[in-house]
Amino acid sequence: MKKQSLKDIDLALARLLLDTVVKKQGRLTYKEIAENLSLRLGRKINPHYNLSVPLGNVSMLCFDLGLPLISANAIYSNATSVSAVGEGFYPFACELRPEYRTMTPVDAWRAELEKIRKCNEWYKLGEYLEKCEGKTQSSVKDSRSTDPFYQWLSSNTTLAESSIYKYSRAVNTVSEEMQTLGVISSPLREMTSMDLDVCIPRILSNSEFIEKNQRGNNMYSNALKQYRYFSHSETSELNESIEAEKHIDATTPSITERTALILSRIGQGAFRQSLMEKYQGKCIITGIDHPRLLIASHIKPWAASNNEERLSVDNGLLLSATYDRLFDNGLITFDQNGRVFLSALIGKENLNRLHLAPGMQFPILSNPKMNSNLEYHSEVIFIR
Repeated sequence: MKKQSLKDIDLALARLLLDTVVKKQGRLTYKEIAENLSLRLGRKINPHYNLSVPLGNVSMLCFDLGLPLISANAIYSNATSVSAVGEGFYPFACELRPEYRTMTPVDAWRAELEKIRKCNEWYKLGEYLEKCEGKTQSSVKDSRSTDPFYQWLSSNTTLAESSIYKYSRAVNTVSEEMQTLGVISSPLREMTSMDLDVCIPRILSNSEFIEKNQRGNNMYSNALKQYRYFSHSETSELNESIEAEKHIDATTPSITERTALILSRIGQGAFRQSLMEKYQGKCIITGIDHPRLLIASHIKPWAASNNEERLSVDNGLLLSATYDRLFDNGLITFDQNGRVFLSALIGKENLNRLHLAPGMQFPILSNPKMNSNLEYHSEVIFIR
């Protein structure tokens, strides 16, 4: 058999078509194939431009294995007549089966479908794909050992290994696509935690990302939120204070104002004082009133806020240290009535230790401006 260098899209396409044939699920349109492969591969596959070469490669693979050309099971999405159905399959089929050149596209297509129906040796393709997938999995495992985000997910979540791999890969995929579209200017993996707080909202509001995320059942947005959580856990307060200087608008001339903004980033200064007054110096969850144990938490992250929001009492909560960590990392959030929502990442045992339960309400003293910030936190930061 000829040696072939098959890409991930070729292998995924062959596996998809093989599953369809073995399960006798009928034919797939180019659009259906593209949507399925987009989910499998974690990147957008265009049905018009990205499938012709892989279909040709899969046909060649089947031919080399002595099997019918399984690509006949893929048909044009917009075929409006029977005669048009086989046109996508016909050109490369004629190269492999010269006898088809004397037949119409639809007759050649029907002839190959009959071969597909009668074939009882599809195990050959299955065995070949298993070998290729085994090699791929081996290289994947090697790459996982050097990926800090993958290792962090393995140690800090109860996600299945397959989900962890998808999340890790999704961050790279989204990063590349958003750079191509000009939504972000550098790779997500190279960003600081503050950079992520600025860029992730841009990504989440991008129309192409929204469409991709809906097809992926919110897997991509969840991956980004998990990556933000990971990034914040790896960042020291000292580094954040230094980084804060870069995120202050250069047009802010007053040293006093710049100092106030930097202090607000670490929960100090006027921002902290306003929250101490609003909540009478008590954590809204525990009621703890020891000043050294209380932290002024931004609802909308400091880096994603403008200067007014960074100092606004309506963009903050007063929390004791543990609950500040939970809130800042997106493990808890609140609605406008003070009802708490809890991330599955916390775990039932830890919820018991934290004395938290779904539906509990706390005195957040909300107002319209604060409601807007809480909605932002719920949609952009909170990990469901």
